[in-house]
Amino acid sequence: MRTVLGVSLLIAATAAAQGAPDAGTRVPLQSVVDSLVQEAARLTPGTDVAIAVKDLRTGEYAGTRDTVPHVSASSAKVFWVAAALKKVDTAKVAPLAEKVFRTSDNEATGLVIDSVGGPDAVNDYLRSLGFLNTAITKWNYGKPRRATNSPRALDNDNYFCAADAVSFLQRLDGGELLKPGPTSRLLGWMELPRREGCGGWLGTLLPPSAKATLRHKAGWLPPGCCSDDARYNVLNEVGLVRLPDGGRYAVALLAAHGPDWPRQAFFVERASCVLYRALSGEASLDCGEALAKQGGPAPIPVPDGGTPPDYDCD
Repeated sequence: MRTVLGVSLLIAATAAAQGAPDAGTRVPLQSVVDSLVQEAARLTPGTDVAIAVKDLRTGEYAGTRDTVPHVSASSAKVFWVAAALKKVDTAKVAPLAEKVFRTSDNEATGLVIDSVGGPDAVNDYLRSLGFLNTAITKWNYGKPRRATNSPRALDNDNYFCAADAVSFLQRLDGGELLKPGPTSRLLGWMELPRREGCGGWLGTLLPPSAKATLRHKAGWLPPGCCSDDARYNVLNEVGLVRLPDGGRYAVALLAAHGPDWPRQAFFVERASCVLYRALSGEASLDCGEALAKQGGPAPIPVPDGGTPPDYDCD
C-alpha cells in the first residue's frame, strides 16, 4: 500500500511532468475559490453563487455551495445530449445537437429529450451517474413534458449543482461516459457556443488560446424573462478549459437571484479568469482588476415606465 507521502510525491511529480504549477508554490485552489466568494459579496450583492473547479492534471478540487441545487437553465442541455448519445445513434442526435449548442435551440432540445424516451429516462441516466442534486422536471417547448421521477428539489424548475456538473465534465473529458466517437462529437459541439459576451461569459476574459479551445455550455434566465426576478436571474457557465501546458480543468460557475445583471455577468467572467490565472500560473493576466476595484460595471438605467434591457443572447 502506498504511503500518504508516496502518493503526494507521485502527484507532485506528475504535475511537474505535465507542466502544472507546483502546488507548493501557489495558492491552494480552495483559497482562490474562497476569495472569489468574498469578492462576489462586493461585486454582485444579492447574488447566490456556487463554484466547483477541478484540475484534471492533478485531481485538485475546490468548491463552495457546490452541492446546493441551482436552476440549471440551458447549461443542463449538455447532460441531456449525453443521455441521448448513450441511447441513440450519433447520426440521429447530431442535427439536433448542433442546434442545441450553436443557438441553444429549445425545440431541438425537446426532440433530444424525446429521443432518450422522455424526462423520466433522462433522470434515470442522471441517477446512473450518481447525481443526487441534478434533475429535469419539465420541458414544454414544442409540447409539454413532465417527469414523474424528479425529486423536484426546486419545485417545477430543472436543476443541477456545481459538483455534479464538474463530475460530469471530468468523466466526459476522460472518456468514461460515452464511447470514443460520441465523446468526440459532444466535445466538438461544446465548442460551438459563443466564447465571449452574452452566452460566452466563461471565455470573455481568457487569453486567446484558451478562448479558442473552450468547450462549454452557458445557461441564462435574465431579468424580465420569467415570473419572478428574485427566483431567477440565472446565469450559469459549465465547461472544460485548456491550459498552456495542454492540461485542462473542469469548472462550474453558477450565479442567480442578483438584482444587477451586468454585475452578475462580470463576476462570472472575472471568476473564470481568476481561476485560469491560478491554474495556469500566468500571474500577469488581467482579469478586469480595474473594473473590479470600481465595484463592477455600472447598472444599465431603465427609464421610469420603461422596459428592462433585452438580455436575449440568441
